[in-house]
Amino acid sequence: MRKLLIWLILTVLSGGGVVIYALHQQYEEQSAEFRILYRDITVKLAQNDVILALLSNSSDPKVVQQKFPYILRWQTQPHDPPRPDINPARAGTYWINSPQGSLLIDLPGLLADFVRSQKFHHFSLSWQGAPLLTQGAEGTDDWWRWEKQITSPSQPLSLTVTNNPDWRNLPWLLMVLAGLFWAVVIYFYNQYQKTKRQRNIADLRAHFSELSRLNAMGEIAAGMVHELNQPLTAILSYSQTAQRLIAQQQAEKALPLLDASVTQTKRISALLRTFREKLHSDEQALQPVDLRRVCEHVVTLLGNEIQRGKVTVINNIPDSLPPLMASPLGIEQIFHNLLNNAIQAQQQIPAGKAWVRINASQSENSIVLTVTDGGPGLTEQALEQVFMPFFTTRKEGLGLGMALTETLVQRLNGSIQAENSPNGGACFTLIFPFAQQEA
Repeated sequence: MRKLLIWLILTVLSGGGVVIYALHQQYEEQSAEFRILYRDITVKLAQNDVILALLSNSSDPKVVQQKFPYILRWQTQPHDPPRPDINPARAGTYWINSPQGSLLIDLPGLLADFVRSQKFHHFSLSWQGAPLLTQGAEGTDDWWRWEKQITSPSQPLSLTVTNNPDWRNLPWLLMVLAGLFWAVVIYFYNQYQKTKRQRNIADLRAHFSELSRLNAMGEIAAGMVHELNQPLTAILSYSQTAQRLIAQQQAEKALPLLDASVTQTKRISALLRTFREKLHSDEQALQPVDLRRVCEHVVTLLGNEIQRGKVTVINNIPDSLPPLMASPLGIEQIFHNLLNNAIQAQQQIPAGKAWVRINASQSENSIVLTVTDGGPGLTEQALEQVFMPFFTTRKEGLGLGMALTETLVQRLNGSIQAENSPNGGACFTLIFPFAQQEA
């Protein structure tokens, strides 16, 4: 709409300029026509003074009428009493008076050739406001008007003509071409702006991609520190316990610990592989994920922490729950962060009274997952900032676990909300829509 308005304004301005110039040219041409007409009438009327001076009583009337048919009557004796220089007789005729005599002039006959050839809308010759010869309409509404008195001592008639522009001969084609010209100019300018904008956007995207890659590398580095800390700590604990058992000649008891270390090592390998893939692409391979099985696997991974704190884990995820299209490792990280935080929040609770409950249900368009613990709950500040990077309530914490959890949930077009349950513990509610598409 804005381009159309600009085109219309430019077209009107240029077209108006062309029209004004064309009207000015017409005015100048008709002004020249008026000057020619004025000159010819002046010359023609000046002949009457010469004729009046040459006539005498001996002049043959037939010869005079033959040579000057517009002279109706004449007399060579001056009038007594004297008449004015011009004495109108009837419409189109007037007497020219002088001391030598008088002539009765038929003005239409005198100016017949000029009147027929003139191109003005209105033409009139008058004497002291009284019209002697008029042709055309009244002319009061015409655009242009020319008026001048004839420079003749005996016939100072007033010549008046009016006219209108010739609208048909205006340069309409030029105005159409002006509109086309501005349309082409605006089109190419718009294309130039569009190309420039696309080039700027491409540059910004390249710059943003570079910044995003650097930011992603920073996130990955922080995520690696956070995610690898737990399995490495578990491997160290399992290995040290296995060493003591082997030293005590109880090698058979060390085998489960070594198997757990292998499991944690595989998890580290999977995390590193995911981080490496993240460096090359933001795409995430989605596949059906059994939430109950992933939850059980995470409970196994956190077995050492669960046993040390004597935490009861209640898995209420039904077997009939449909699979979720997601990244298995991403769902595992979500469960791992939520359960580990729930366990850490209940370290001050007497052994055997700590618990974590995982519930899941299916709605029409989504899966709703809740993780509730029996801890003291979240403070008001924690409720507002729990998902902010580097916010933590533990001295040894990095403050990245819940920020990464929120990122992983949002990548599945899901949402996560933190609140306190009526019993006082923290409750995290996650909603995963079925129609999932990676952000």
